Amino acid sequence: MQNRFYADYGVVSGFLANLQALHISKPDGYSQENLSALKELIEKNRPTAPLYQDSYAATTASTVKQPNIIYIMCEAFWDVTELDGIVFDREITPTLDDLKERAAMGRSYSPSFGGGTCDVEFEALTGYSMEHLPAGSKPYQQHVTHTMFSLPNYLKSQGYSTMAIHGYYRKYWSRDKAYPYLGIDRFISAENFINPERKRSFYWKGGLISDAEVGNRIIKEFEQRDKSKPLFLHAVTMQNHSSYNEKNYPAEELVNILEAPEGLSSETISQLRDFATGIHQADAMLGSLVEYFSHVEEPTILVFWGDHYNTIGRGYELYEKTGYIAKGDVKSPLLRGTPLVIWSNYSNQAVDLGTIGAYNISPVMMDLYGLEKPLYFDFLLDGMSLYRARTRGVTVEPDGSFSETMTQAQQQWFDRHWLLQYDLMFGEDYFE
Repeated sequence: MQNRFYADYGVVSGFLANLQALHISKPDGYSQENLSALKELIEKNRPTAPLYQDSYAATTASTVKQPNIIYIMCEAFWDVTELDGIVFDREITPTLDDLKERAAMGRSYSPSFGGGTCDVEFEALTGYSMEHLPAGSKPYQQHVTHTMFSLPNYLKSQGYSTMAIHGYYRKYWSRDKAYPYLGIDRFISAENFINPERKRSFYWKGGLISDAEVGNRIIKEFEQRDKSKPLFLHAVTMQNHSSYNEKNYPAEELVNILEAPEGLSSETISQLRDFATGIHQADAMLGSLVEYFSHVEEPTILVFWGDHYNTIGRGYELYEKTGYIAKGDVKSPLLRGTPLVIWSNYSNQAVDLGTIGAYNISPVMMDLYGLEKPLYFDFLLDGMSLYRARTRGVTVEPDGSFSETMTQAQQQWFDRHWLLQYDLMFGEDYFE
């Protein structure tokens, strides 16, 4: 929050921090002629078949044209059951486990760790990559200052109504200012909830609006929507935000840990109990939405993913002592891939998405269901044959492996991505 940053660090520090992030250099070769040539090349190479051979679009002759689309970006959601040596007293993610048999599932490769939720959200809603922007920049606060291409803006042009729900205050990450520029017409935030259920009041005065409450609000807004238009709804939860302590939940609600690797500190175990309880309840919220929309007649797509991993307890010992990462490997790509679920109430196709960049979530969703896509998304899909993500200096290869380098072909596509992103965010809109 800019007002807090300036209050904590002073006007000069705040101004200089923003100034560094505001400087955007024009890409080499940026011109109307080159953008027109690139557009022609993309149109020529536009994919003629869906990316995933077992998707709904690939196996269905006549696809649904304008389903409702609901996004849920879940705060700090990742699958704690992947930690070796940890045994919980209950099944933590039964919904995730169930959906593996009837949804498209994989991992969203996040540009963030431990914070920066807005960066992940920005990528998912636009197809733009944080890799192309100055280190430390926060697009909602520094760059989304005018109307620009995004999924909500595109869907609005196709006749959709658009809205967002967030379980925290509307000014947080300047969403109240950025959302309208991205095409979100209505924004429901913490200020608009009346006596909501709240959780985790040990660190957060008054507690945080629960994921279950956000799920209920999604259903309420869906039922009260303008039924003459398809709906795009983007929700961001808050319940499982750091900081963690088992005192955040009453004992009867708290997940217990039955076994843990030797050497895990009591502090880490305490925080893990808090975190696992939040993951369990987030999974339950997803389950309630799947159950509700399973009985809705209108075709509807749910897209659910976690924004980032967090440190839990003392440093990285949770990840190191469970063998999730090697000791000292705090920049491990394994701390970037959060669960991604794309489910609909009109298809039970199980699809292995692999790992994809957060900026590829929207194009992949549209491709899975055969929705009419903007040309920019076709470009992003075509690039997935070269790599699945390029984020924070790491290349996620098509086979899911990681590299810190790029081939000549990958570098060429990366440069073209920046050329298009610059044009759509900062340039003259030659590509439109």
